[in-house]
Amino acid sequence: MKLRHRLPLPIFCLAALWLALLPCAAQASAQLQCMFEVNSETHHTVHGVATDPYTVAAVPIGNRFRFKAILLAAAQDAAQGAPAAIESVNLYIYYNTRRQPMVMQHTQYLQPLPLRNPAPDALTGRVAVYSPLLGKELQYHCALAEVAP
Repeated sequence: MKLRHRLPLPIFCLAALWLALLPCAAQASAQLQCMFEVNSETHHTVHGVATDPYTVAAVPIGNRFRFKAILLAAAQDAAQGAPAAIESVNLYIYYNTRRQPMVMQHTQYLQPLPLRNPAPDALTGRVAVYSPLLGKELQYHCALAEVAP
C-alpha cells in the first residue's frame, strides 16, 4: 500500500496567491525625487524613466538655474516591456545666461538601485552649486525611489 503525500489545501492556496502577486510586485518603477533651495525658495521635482534622452526637458529652478534629470532604462528590459532596471541617472545643472543656458554641473550615476523608502538625499547627498557671476547658491538633493504603478 502506497501513501500519497498531499499538500494541505491552505498551503497550496497561499503558494498560488504568492505566485499570483509576484508579477505585481515586479511592476514597480523608479522615480527620481529632488528638492532644491535657491533664494529662500524650495522647489520639488519628480522625474520618471525616459526612453529617449533627447526629449527630456530642463526644469526652471528659480529664475537663474535649470535642472535636467535623465533616467535611462536598460535596453534589454525596455525592449521586453518589463519593468526596466535603471542603466544610468544623469543630472544636469544649468545657469541661465543672456544668450543661452550654460552647463555648470553634470553628474552620472551608473546602475543605481531604487529604494522603497529612501532618505531625501540617498542618491546625491546634499550638493551646493554656485552661479559664476553673482555667486548665487543652489542647494539640492535627490533620491531614487521605487514606486508602485
